Amino acid sequence: MKPKFLIPVLAIIFAVAMSFTTVAVSADPSSDYIFRNGNWHQIPEMNCVNQDQSCLVRVLPDGTNYPIYDSQSFSDPKIGSGKVVGEVTLD
Repeated sequence: MKPKFLIPVLAIIFAVAMSFTTVAVSADPSSDYIFRNGNWHQIPEMNCVNQDQSCLVRVLPDGTNYPIYDSQSFSDPKIGSGKVVGEVTLD
């Protein structure tokens, strides 16, 4: 009798627990992001060659290269060839 009772209860517990584990990432298809000086900066969408390295952008006027992300999350890097694909100017 107990297994018939425990299985539905465990299913409900696991369903509730799993609802807290999903992460909502809102990727904007028309923009990319870089993390610079402790802040996220939105940049225009960059076309990257899909290989196994980071996709980079050069920020002017200082000329520093930064990895590009599809959203404001370090877990969402844009994959590229490891080469700079463009330049952007930030205020």
